[in-house]
Amino acid sequence: MITAETIRRALQCDDQSCPCHKPTGHVHCPGHEDTTPSLSITEKNGKLLFYCHGDCASDRVKSALKEKGMWPSGNGDRPQARLGPLSEPTAIYDYHGAKGNLVFQVCRFQTPTGKTFRQRRPDGKGGWVWKMAGVKPVPYRLPEILKADTIYIPEGEKDCNNLAALGLTATCNPMGAGKWRKEYNRHFQGKAVVIIPDNDDAGRKHALDVARNLHSVAASVKVVELPALPEKGDVSDWLNGGATVEQLQALVEAAPEYEQDQDYDQDAEIPGPEGGRNKPNQAEILLKLAGDAELFHDSNTKGFATIEVDEHRETWPIRAKGFKSWLLRRFFQATGKAPGAQAMQDALGVLEAQAHFDGPKHDVFVRVAHAGGNIYIDLANDSWQVVEITPSGWQVVADPPVKFRRPPGLAAMPTPKPGGKLADLRPFINCREEDWPLVVAWILGTFSLGPYPIMIFQGEQGCAKSTAARIMKSVVDPGSTPLRTTPREVRDLLISATNSWCLAFDNLSDLKDWLSDSFCRLATGGGLSTRELYSDADETILDAMRPCILNGIDSMVSRADLADRAILLELPQIPEDERRLEGDLRASFEAAHPGIFGAICDALSAALANFHDMKLDKLPRMADFAVWVVAAEPALPWEPGTFLTAYTRNRAAVVEHSLEGDVVAVAIRAFMENKESWEGTPTNLLNELTNAAGDLVSKGRAWPKAPNSLTNKLKRAATFLRASGFEVERSKSGNRLVAIRKVEEKTVQTVQTVQVQKPCEFAPDDPLDDPKGLDDQTVHLDGPRTILDDTPKRPSTLEATDDKGLDDVDGADDKNQSFSNETMVDCVDCQNFSDSPDGPGGRGYCQLHEKSWDGKIIQFAGALHLCQSFKYKDSITVLAAWDEATAQIVGEAMQALNPEEDLKEVSL
Repeated sequence: MITAETIRRALQCDDQSCPCHKPTGHVHCPGHEDTTPSLSITEKNGKLLFYCHGDCASDRVKSALKEKGMWPSGNGDRPQARLGPLSEPTAIYDYHGAKGNLVFQVCRFQTPTGKTFRQRRPDGKGGWVWKMAGVKPVPYRLPEILKADTIYIPEGEKDCNNLAALGLTATCNPMGAGKWRKEYNRHFQGKAVVIIPDNDDAGRKHALDVARNLHSVAASVKVVELPALPEKGDVSDWLNGGATVEQLQALVEAAPEYEQDQDYDQDAEIPGPEGGRNKPNQAEILLKLAGDAELFHDSNTKGFATIEVDEHRETWPIRAKGFKSWLLRRFFQATGKAPGAQAMQDALGVLEAQAHFDGPKHDVFVRVAHAGGNIYIDLANDSWQVVEITPSGWQVVADPPVKFRRPPGLAAMPTPKPGGKLADLRPFINCREEDWPLVVAWILGTFSLGPYPIMIFQGEQGCAKSTAARIMKSVVDPGSTPLRTTPREVRDLLISATNSWCLAFDNLSDLKDWLSDSFCRLATGGGLSTRELYSDADETILDAMRPCILNGIDSMVSRADLADRAILLELPQIPEDERRLEGDLRASFEAAHPGIFGAICDALSAALANFHDMKLDKLPRMADFAVWVVAAEPALPWEPGTFLTAYTRNRAAVVEHSLEGDVVAVAIRAFMENKESWEGTPTNLLNELTNAAGDLVSKGRAWPKAPNSLTNKLKRAATFLRASGFEVERSKSGNRLVAIRKVEEKTVQTVQTVQVQKPCEFAPDDPLDDPKGLDDQTVHLDGPRTILDDTPKRPSTLEATDDKGLDDVDGADDKNQSFSNETMVDCVDCQNFSDSPDGPGGRGYCQLHEKSWDGKIIQFAGALHLCQSFKYKDSITVLAAWDEATAQIVGEAMQALNPEEDLKEVSL
């Protein structure tokens, strides 16, 4: 007997992690394309009870179960066994995209109770996935119907193939009758359509559904019912019975065009509910005119529509002006009149409900989207084109797989031009040369998945802060108002963020605490929930993570959490003779912008290719941003490692800048100047710091007035105080003591692992050999160590020729003096240089480039220096120091080591 359990098992998919495999969970409804299990089925008193939570009618579910042989007929029938991926189909139908790519397959299987169909998609590895999750369905034989003028639409793929064998172009939708989707309609714009139903109620109902969908887009629609068809017969049965293609074409010629719903005049009549004749109202006409719009909703259940406009597709919120204008235009073209305001509101309400309950869910993006491992950038031009960036390159496409919306104020970006250079952007940004990599890095970071560091420009009047902010905003996300004023509240800021990709705020003189916190949330992701207008319980959720640019004369980074997310650039003053007219600057930038954009696309492609394989030895703050930029460095106009060096230096400067603006941090540094540690209650600490700060500071608004306020400020400043050498700890016991002690200053050193493209400039035969007879050992003096990789450590030794000058700190003379166990040091060019004796002749050896260097590698006071020769005997001799500064450092260090020895020679 067929039971609820046997039907449940038959409707389970092959993915064992799917909820349909839960003992009491829902299974996949056969009545609609059910990627999320929605059918509950149970058995009570010998009866099968089922309900589709996807709003399928019970008759549709029952018919689908019967078609699959899963419904009891009273004679002991059993459902067919669930088909696995290894079952052999009796027929396979390929569904291709508009460009001919295989999207999915429909497989036909023969079971003891009849035929059944299943769908599968390629897994990208030569195999198949037996479910359609993530697949965008298309009509059968799509590339052919796009080229044809007349299209035949039977019910199944077999019928389409038989018609194609007769020289006709035919298509159908996947998954059988009742599964036509509105997004198929756009492919039939201006075509002559002939619909051939199967000879049953389901077939005729399906044919009328397709006709209603296509009548407003196709040039003509005809429904042709074939004569003398057996019950449930189709066009293949008719042709197999001896009919010819000429007879079919004659039937098509004689058939009238489909007329229902075609006359949209308000005086036309339609059938009423009791058989009478009623006039369609304007709302009904508007709903019919919107029939070919693709309706869907986002994660917040907001309704959207994708519509066909002048050979391209646009996505609009259903309540947005763009969609309303499109619908108004259609109504006027059909009726010559304008609809009433209430009719428009009624129609939009119904369309929103359809988008919410009947439409699929899609994410909707502004300007930038990530999908399938690629980046999509909306050019916001009249053709709705998008730049598609992949790990292998980029191209401009017209129909991307993601949905973009166009908020008011979004301006067009130029079409990127191949072969451009990022250096072409340099003349438009007034910054110091050492800060230029940070400008490029921030721009590239805005196209990542985030988080996004906040770019802050500071400087005196006349250093082009506003111009720099405007140019960078135009590069990333141009808008009609590129620079904004200070928002009045968090809601205003988040509304701006949901309607732009990049926010730029001009001439900020002071950041209130709430605004500083808001910018922090915007950089790393945050949202706001507020009551929806004209409702008591509904909420509106504003959630965004966006790149931001701030500029101002005064210091804006006074709070550590904002400083921890910021790139702070002090812009230099522009000399009078180097100033340019705004119009000339704008014209030059617009001319260079396409090439600059193309170079950015090249760098983003490199970032996609390298990001997931990129490893940093130590991760700085905003680690995702840092790894993203390092992954792009092979396509950037500087040596690998340049960005991390600049970023680490800038972070140290931001830390110091923030501490200088924090009155509590300044007071702690002054208070602890002559102390190694201090411990006491928050009250005692507040009194001590108040005395150390003086009346001018302690009576200001920023100074904490109570111990708990001091504690909160200490929490905010703790990270940066630790970086500057002060550890602040609070007791976890009930005495609430605060302890401050001096610690060794910590700096973040990160080492990137990008493969360097430039070959090592030092070959084994370079004329850099030591003078004959000079010592060939490598000397390391004790000091801070820098470990650049995980190579095994091995002591480096200096073989002494006598006992003079080898005293170490304990006063003992050693024949074999060991100063350091560090073996990996910097190669001049590839930063992977080793003093490993594995190199030819025991010389310094570059493992990456497999080349040798005969020079000496010496560490003094934590710095690494290369010298062509080093001699340590009765006198101290350094020959051919790498540069003058190195010669001076080596000389001073050696004299400090042995004051009684004279420095005989230091030459370049």
